[in-house]
Amino acid sequence: MTQSLKSQEYDLRQGPEDENKYLKVHRQQKIRILNYLFRYITFTTRREEIRAIPRILYRQMSNKLQIDIIIVHNIVSRFLVDLIRIKKFINENSYVLYSKNRATLVRSYIHKFYRLAPVFDYNRARENVKILKMKLDAYYFWPRVTTQIAVVIYITDKLDPSQKDKILQTNLRSLCNCSAYAFHRTRNKIGLNKQK
Repeated sequence: MTQSLKSQEYDLRQGPEDENKYLKVHRQQKIRILNYLFRYITFTTRREEIRAIPRILYRQMSNKLQIDIIIVHNIVSRFLVDLIRIKKFINENSYVLYSKNRATLVRSYIHKFYRLAPVFDYNRARENVKILKMKLDAYYFWPRVTTQIAVVIYITDKLDPSQKDKILQTNLRSLCNCSAYAFHRTRNKIGLNKQK
């Protein structure tokens, strides 16, 4: 008895479509997981250092978001490793943050932080960079670029009507490598604490 093999025809378009679908689902899960992490769980210590997330919080995130715990763990742990690397880069290469045109530098780093953690409205943040630059120029006050990035993300998140719960400030400052003193001083200087 002989068996004949049927020639199999493969549609070459099937692979990339499936891959695009997978990447789209993965991106949506990443956004949901990091949004939950930034808004409900503090991932820093009192000394502004990145800490490991306890296993019980991974379970809590998994149950709340209805996403498998392995996916949650992979996305969060990869994010924390990338965050540690970018903080180390900024600390060791602080000269990179100085430029004649700081607004352009802030805009480019906003893009980098959005790629790392897409938890804010990127297009609105770009507009807020321009507004913040005008406000800071009016006061002749130019804080570090990382402080400006933190304030821009804070303003963007604060004015976002689609998000009921706001980003925790410790997580935001840790993302941008900004001290609490500089963050609150800049907020006070431009009058953000006076508004309700």
